This record gives sequence, structure tokens and C-alpha cells, in this order.
Amino acid sequence: MGYAPPSAIAFPKISNSVPPSNALQFQGTGIADNLLTKCDRMIKEICMEMKRLSMTVAGAAFTALLTVAVAPVQAAPLDFNFTTESGATGSFTLDTDIAPAPELRQLGARFRGILYPNAVSNFSFLSPQLNVSGGTADYQVAPELSSDILAPVFGFPFTGVLSGAAYPSGCSSGTTYTCRISAGIIYNGNLLELPKLSDDPNSYPSGSFITLYDPTTAAPLSTDRITNLQVVRKQPIPESDSSLGILAFGIAGVGLLLKRNSDRKKLLAI
Repeated sequence: MGYAPPSAIAFPKISNSVPPSNALQFQGTGIADNLLTKCDRMIKEICMEMKRLSMTVAGAAFTALLTVAVAPVQAAPLDFNFTTESGATGSFTLDTDIAPAPELRQLGARFRGILYPNAVSNFSFLSPQLNVSGGTADYQVAPELSSDILAPVFGFPFTGVLSGAAYPSGCSSGTTYTCRISAGIIYNGNLLELPKLSDDPNSYPSGSFITLYDPTTAAPLSTDRITNLQVVRKQPIPESDSSLGILAFGIAGVGLLLKRNSDRKKLLAI
């Protein structure tokens, strides 16, 4: 018998082609329209949030800057250090922001002036006759006692008027003069700005005399010329934190807007 080959096995034909997509059929389902609507709404929401965000940041920054701009400027205190011809030393701090007494006061026996109660702190004086440490004193400015009157009396030229510290506090505000120490300082700040004291160290160019008094009789016991005076501006007193608070409030508002924007994005993505 001859060999008979097996009959060919017929396998089903498999097509490797994919039916083309029907764009019109896909669009007809409404999915595309829904996606376009969501995307359009998301873009509008993002634009609105960016607008609110920029307005909040700008508003917070403007408010903070405006608060700083209109905040009153607080004067800086001044530190005085001096030595006298006989070797005595002294120092005190002057608060130039202290309000003056409401009217001119009698400062000594023959002149009047502007009194600044308790404007002097840390008043110290070291001499063989008297030692004082950390006391409180008043400050005085006598516009009537100008250089035209006092320069011939003092024996040295200067420009300005007489001012100074009167220790202890309140010693020259009553009907009698009970001060123990008077530290004379030349004041050449703008007299038109008085009674506001200048916080510029250059407005206190030199000293005049240290005078010690008998507190009972008000008679001067000794007078010593101030030969060296140094005036230094201290660090300004910090202002309130209102501006920082407003700026922090603005930043917190920005954070809330960002969080709300994030939450809305999540809702739109669903």
C-alpha cells in the first residue's frame, strides 16, 4: 500500500486587524460632552481662585504697609554720660517721648521753663560730696535762657538754650525748689518744635555746669563745669505687632483659599 499523507487540518482564520473606532458613535454617548463641560468648569474655577488669591495677597500686603505707614513714630531715648572739671562722673537716660507739664513751671528762682516730669531715669552721680545711683529725675528746658544771655555768664560760647536734669523727680515742680543736683545741658534742637523734645544726639552738643544744692534752703553748695559730654541714641522702643498680625491673617486667608481650591479640584475629578 502506498503512503497516504494526513489530510490538512483546517484552523479558523484569525484576523489581526482591529475594527476602526467610530468617533461619531463615541460622541453620541455624551461622554465627550460631559468631559468638556467638566474641563471648562474646572478652568473657570481655577481662574476665579487665582483671582481671589491675588486679591487676598495684595490686600494683606497693602493693609500691612498702610498700618506701618500711619503708625506713630516713637522717639528713641538718649543716654547721657559726662565728666566734670573736678573729676566727678555722671550719667542718665532721657525719655524724649515724655509729655511735658501742661504749663510753664518756675525752674529756679528767676526763670520759667518747660518741665518733663520723670523723663530722666537711671540718674547716677559720683563725687566726693554726693553719690547717687539709679535715681529718677525731671528734665527741664528754659527757652528764656538763651546763649545771648548765658554765654557771657558761663564764659564760653555756645548756641542754644539751657536745659538739664533736676534730681530728684518733683523737686522743682512745687512752690519751693528742693533739688539736690542740677545737671545743665545745652539744647539746640528746633525751638519751634517744643515742647516736643528732639531725640537727635546732636541737639545736646555740650554740658554747662553741675550744681549741688542744699535741699532745705535751696542754696547752691558747689558748682562744677561739665568738660566732657557724650550722648548716644538707644535702640528705638519696638512698635506693636499689629502689622505682623494683619500680614499673618492675610497669609492664613491665602492658605484657606488654596485648600478650598484643592477640595474643589477633587470634587471635579470625580
